[in-house]
Amino acid sequence: MSRSRPTNHGFTLIEVLLVIAVIGIIAAVVIPSATPNTTEQLRAAARMVSTELAYARSLAVSNNSTYRVQFDTKGNRLIIEHTGSNDDLDELPDSPFRHADDPPTQQILDLDDIPRMGAPARLLTVGEYKGFIRRATEMEFGPLGEITGGGWIVLWLGCGNGDEERYIYIVVDPISGLPESSNVTDDGPPNYLLSAPAAVSPSKM
Repeated sequence: MSRSRPTNHGFTLIEVLLVIAVIGIIAAVVIPSATPNTTEQLRAAARMVSTELAYARSLAVSNNSTYRVQFDTKGNRLIIEHTGSNDDLDELPDSPFRHADDPPTQQILDLDDIPRMGAPARLLTVGEYKGFIRRATEMEFGPLGEITGGGWIVLWLGCGNGDEERYIYIVVDPISGLPESSNVTDDGPPNYLLSAPAAVSPSKM
């Protein structure tokens, strides 16, 4: 009695092409939703910056002292330091916001290190408003949470290039010291505020 051999059926060219087409359709649907667009990246960066500012303010209030935030636009980062008279507060406390490589007396938020899948958001410039707006490279929180300089602080973030560039700004109230973010906009900062200052160097370990 003869046995029939099982026949091995391979994939036909049409089946392979159908599988490739389905994979392409799935990728077209899934990948854009997984990749943050410019608006999402700006909003995420603004939340991080606002959290950093609120943390510096909370340190000033809880320790009844003053803390400075330096704006390093060239390095695309913010740096928190204690500026009060109590030297015991110069070494900043451990917190979820601190990076392991931060110097003991500084906490650094590097916008280039924020998780992303595209171009990073950039700290373009910072202005201080007291009747007119001028360039600012730092701000300081006092023991009541206020801005010691007495002016409104405005930080501009940008993301994208050319016609695709979008902006978001964060305004810090001089009395409460609380930050508030704008909506994403096509309007960037005034050109006269965009001249780059010298980079700020972290203090020695």
